[in-house]
Amino acid sequence: MSNINNPAFVRGALYDFGTKTIKTDSGIEYCVEYITEDKKQTRLLWFKESGEYIRLNAKVENDDTTAQAVA
Repeated sequence: MSNINNPAFVRGALYDFGTKTIKTDSGIEYCVEYITEDKKQTRLLWFKESGEYIRLNAKVENDDTTAQAVA
């Protein structure tokens, strides 16, 4: 399955205020869409590192010390 059609890797735009693709010198590339007309708020559409899509809803390993610190 292509990552471009997989919503876990690429989200479709929901707003009509434009998009912007940002490339960094370290090989990271990502695309955001503007969600407000003044372009002060954005939403991540996709993220690539070294040319490979990174899953947007990736699970982060939680350790118990974080939960204890919050409680």
